[in-house]
Amino acid sequence: MDDLLNEPGGQLKTISRSDVIEGVVVGVAPDELLVDMGTKAEGVVPERELWDSNHDEPKPSYALGDTVLVYVVQPEGDGPAILSVRRAAQEKVWRATEDMFENGTIIEATILEFNKGGVLVDVGPRGFVPLSQLTSLRRGPADETEEELNAKLSEVVGQQINVKIIELDRRRNRLILSERVAEREMRSQRREVLLDELQIGQIRKGIVSNICSFGAFVDLGGADGLAHISELSWSRVESPEELLSPGEEIDVYILSLDREDKKIALSLRRATEDPWAALSSRFEAEQIVNGTVTKLAPFGAFVHLEDGVEGLAHSSDLGESALESISEGNPGKFKILSIDAPRRRIRLQPIEIETSSSEDLAEDGALVATAENPSEHDEDSEETSNQPEIESSTDTTQESSDEAEPSSDETSLEEDGDSKKIDTTGEEDAMIEGEPKSDAQ
Repeated sequence: MDDLLNEPGGQLKTISRSDVIEGVVVGVAPDELLVDMGTKAEGVVPERELWDSNHDEPKPSYALGDTVLVYVVQPEGDGPAILSVRRAAQEKVWRATEDMFENGTIIEATILEFNKGGVLVDVGPRGFVPLSQLTSLRRGPADETEEELNAKLSEVVGQQINVKIIELDRRRNRLILSERVAEREMRSQRREVLLDELQIGQIRKGIVSNICSFGAFVDLGGADGLAHISELSWSRVESPEELLSPGEEIDVYILSLDREDKKIALSLRRATEDPWAALSSRFEAEQIVNGTVTKLAPFGAFVHLEDGVEGLAHSSDLGESALESISEGNPGKFKILSIDAPRRRIRLQPIEIETSSSEDLAEDGALVATAENPSEHDEDSEETSNQPEIESSTDTTQESSDEAEPSSDETSLEEDGDSKKIDTTGEEDAMIEGEPKSDAQ
């Protein structure tokens, strides 16, 4: 024995209660296990400490020479040390759980069962996820009955969810977890990755996550971007609800990125073909087209020709009485006077417009207002050359008698209530600019 103690590494170990150490099986009996831990005497594992009979796992079998992890229930004293294989496994799991708690690890767990307060999950030891922290459950109205809630909870039993430990108390055997916190952190991680991947000009798929008066928020798979109302369609949009609904999958164009503030500006319309790109193949000067009055202003009427394309019938071509008699929604026939596709402008002359004025009731019952003789508004005349040039967008329209402000093709996500201006440069043709100039953020 003295020779053994004098050998390098031959010092006997000292053990204490709750130590978890590794030993070698040196004896196997029907009701106990002898384990050499490097102490003065072997320790004993009683049959009740070999395994947890409450679990589904079968009783383990051991052979001489097997390595086994044991928990010290009682250090050696008057008798051999009392050891536990069962508690060692539990202790190992709890220590691993404590490490996950300290490190803020996201854990994949299985929902085992539920009660009225939440669900129980298996993360090694069993843990509890309160209803308030369970995002995978479809919550009902405030007056939802207990039976209805239990039916929903039964549907999630067996599902895998991601959770994070938010409270751990070994002494009270208390382990509280949150799916909500885990998803928030995972989303934050995905946002960082996504912001590095995204590039301006890309077209990505997204899910509409929320709709508000000024636009729609779209989930790109880790981060939400905002598509301003002015970027939802090439046509005029009064409300985002006209086009979108939450949960809908759509294609979006990456309009701008702010990686510092983690903001993403999106466009739905730019993910589709610009209707003005090949306008010359569908419209030309002197052509007679059908249109519908969409908006009235003191200087004329905006006319919808097709999706994303509007023209302007100026008041000088309508006549004051005709302008006062027509209403939004009136259809009619119009002659195209001029087209300026790069500036998104079409000037129209009304040929025939159905109106709501009883003074213009025709014999067949149709309500018609006929434009003044075009010769009275010769485009070469001095009077026409002084007509104001009109700019417009899909938001609001206002008239100005001052110098015109140049139009801009830049679009951001800030709302601009003064997005429409009147150009009074004195140019001959007054035409509509169809692209919105609202800023978005």
